[in-house]
Amino acid sequence: MTRPNAANSAQSPTGSRILVIDDEEIIHKSLRRILERHGHVVESAMRAQDGLEKLRKTRFDLVLTDLMMPEMNGIQLIETMNKEGILVPAIMITGYPTIRTAVEALRLGAVDYLAKPFTRDELLGPVNRTLRRRDGGNERTMGEHIAPAEMGDSDGYDTPVIDIVPGETVFLPEHAWATYAQNGTFEVGIEPSFLGTLDPVVAVELPAEGDLVEQGYVFARLRTTTGETHGVFVPLSGQVVGVNTAPARDPASIDPHTWLVRVLPTRLAQELPLLKRRAASGER
Repeated sequence: MTRPNAANSAQSPTGSRILVIDDEEIIHKSLRRILERHGHVVESAMRAQDGLEKLRKTRFDLVLTDLMMPEMNGIQLIETMNKEGILVPAIMITGYPTIRTAVEALRLGAVDYLAKPFTRDELLGPVNRTLRRRDGGNERTMGEHIAPAEMGDSDGYDTPVIDIVPGETVFLPEHAWATYAQNGTFEVGIEPSFLGTLDPVVAVELPAEGDLVEQGYVFARLRTTTGETHGVFVPLSGQVVGVNTAPARDPASIDPHTWLVRVLPTRLAQELPLLKRRAASGER
């Protein structure tokens, strides 16, 4: 079987038209400097409404949008893009206090997000993944229907009143999946849409048993043959109770079925509604 990351070009995508929507001039200057050096054409909008007007008139390959903006925020922008059928992939830019909202943005249709402040490599990783997905014919349609996890009422504790059974999988779109086990833990692995945009993986960094992980933050870092480092966001908060040592010995063996860590969740009732549920007939 050919692994999803084995056939990708070793070169980063170039020549794409990217729209940056942010109300801070310094962000525009920083993104423009980095992206234009990598051969992309960058246009700017200081307001979400202005960005929408550009998207209605001009074809773009990618949108980078701030989350917190006056009049219309990044979430509302993505919702409007979905309603109008503007199928341009969007990456959300967010500050630390809004990371749970960023997870919600992924559920609604953003393909990735960046937490401020970010480095050049932290920017180029998700940008390259998104553009490779487009070039490889694997572009995700914004607003696609995948049922969110259903939740009942919670009594305030982290024991969920839920419709989830052992063997069922929920996922953080474009990043990682989590499969529920009989003992109450979740096995966590990487989404095929993420792996499918990478060059061959040569190194993997995982948390240690006993470490705590938090939903929407990086739990695994993958380094590829081209020197890129890509961070994978974990779907659920909790304590790591098991680590798969095989990927560390053979990073190229990682595929969409490989579990990397087992997590005992600590905020299950609050976090499951932010995830999506794998359709019964779906495969990783």
